[in-house]
Amino acid sequence: MGDQATTDLTYVSTSAYHAGEKSGDHVFSHSRTVEYTGSGAPTAKPVGSERSPLLGDSSVVKEKSSGKLARKLTLLNAIGLTVGSIIGSGIFITPNQVLEETGSVGVSFFVWIGCGILAVGGALCFVELGTSIPSAGATYAYLLRAFGGLPAFLDTWTAAFVSLPAARAIMCLAFADYISRPFFDSVNITNASQNTSSAPIDDVDVMPAPTWLIKLIAAICVCILCAVNTYSVKLMARVQDISMVVKLLAIVLLIITGLVYIGQGNDHNIKNFFEGTNVTAARLGSAFYGGLWAYDGWDTVFFGAEEVDNVARIFPRAIGLGMSIVIVAYILANIAYMSLLSADGILNTSVIAVDAVRPVLKSAGALYIMPLLVAVSTFGATNGATFLAGRQTFAAAREGSFPSFLSVVHRSWQTPIAALFFQTLMAIVYLIPSDIGELVQIFSFASWVFYGSCFVGLIVLRFREPHLHRPYKVFIGIPVLMTAASVYLVLAPFFDDPLKSLYVTLGILVGIPAYFLFVYERTSPKFLHSFSDIVTRWTLTLCCASLPAEKEL
Repeated sequence: MGDQATTDLTYVSTSAYHAGEKSGDHVFSHSRTVEYTGSGAPTAKPVGSERSPLLGDSSVVKEKSSGKLARKLTLLNAIGLTVGSIIGSGIFITPNQVLEETGSVGVSFFVWIGCGILAVGGALCFVELGTSIPSAGATYAYLLRAFGGLPAFLDTWTAAFVSLPAARAIMCLAFADYISRPFFDSVNITNASQNTSSAPIDDVDVMPAPTWLIKLIAAICVCILCAVNTYSVKLMARVQDISMVVKLLAIVLLIITGLVYIGQGNDHNIKNFFEGTNVTAARLGSAFYGGLWAYDGWDTVFFGAEEVDNVARIFPRAIGLGMSIVIVAYILANIAYMSLLSADGILNTSVIAVDAVRPVLKSAGALYIMPLLVAVSTFGATNGATFLAGRQTFAAAREGSFPSFLSVVHRSWQTPIAALFFQTLMAIVYLIPSDIGELVQIFSFASWVFYGSCFVGLIVLRFREPHLHRPYKVFIGIPVLMTAASVYLVLAPFFDDPLKSLYVTLGILVGIPAYFLFVYERTSPKFLHSFSDIVTRWTLTLCCASLPAEKEL
């Protein structure tokens, strides 16, 4: 930057979550003016504060430069974000988990249908919340509006440190497993063909890639998608649109393979539909966790509320079209799995889509197609999860629940650069444990605690703020039923695996002392003010960033 450019940023915040409460309760959102001269660290000085008209506690920034998110997402982008975020690793890695908990393909099939109904119900509730409170924070903003600072902080705390990095780790591990399959399968296929030219391809042993290589590929995937999401929202949307087409091709190939197999008279795998059923209330909850993981992502588009051109028009259409595509695809994909593989075959594979097509696609060359298609699918889902993770952390930092340096926006790219870097680091940490099943349980339990809280929040806002502008209004019975379902999904795992559920619960509750120590100004150490400012100044300089502009809602 040859010429000096001056950017005057007035970052004003209050912390009154409820009417009449004293402002200034957040350490990381205290008022300041930052003057950036284009060289060296910016300087900061305190200024007065004022209440935001949107939320009782929000950060308001008035600036002359581009310190805000750009509204560049169209209806097609929103549909791509919805479908692309949902159809990813889940449908290709969790069918065996659902079957293991239910005991029969018949019960597991109806679990998949039930999961689709729950996902649609949750999405409809979020359409009302997202069009009424169109914030990049989505769940954070909804809980902040309904219940105040602490519940909103716990949502962001859990998302930032548990559910979001765990979700991205699962997707990247699945991506790495599938992308490496053609190379390692080819070794075994070649060896088998040398031993006997008549060996059927479905009898060839599968050699998975070494664990260290899987984790390395997964980490590279995390970093690449961080770069994509940091550089451009439009580039992120293009990746999502392309991956949506590819993942639908993978589903279509799987479905056609299943239909061909059944057409050849191979219906023995689905004759005894309910044989082996062994399900309890607790195990059913775990089965739903596996299915709901595959449907997770229905909330991703709502985190782009400040980058969508018209939320009242786009959100209902994107959810309606996107969820319809996903549910039809998932039902047909499960029919294909259940016809192509026996129950034991489903239970004993980690790459079900590859093993499912083996009986029909006899050619070794054809077997390279499915793992590559699934790899692109999981890559796209991780791209959507990266978008979500960055926006939620950004919004929480902007509102004062996280350090302000996480709220900075790149001046040229208009993306939350620091939040994306932070979430990338967290995802890499979660790659250390490689048990995908454990990560799914952790993610699902933590997520449904706060999904349920949002459904309760919708009901509370209906009665407390009846005149709130609601472009879309869901039937009140849906959030009531979704709240009941959330309670069941949170309590059921305590009966099946109480220790694991207790650990995740403790991880959430640790956020309470963290809130009063680091966020609530009346009880936090004063030196955090100065430290937060110092880190923010250098982040602004190193990342070529600005503090976020006032929200235009």
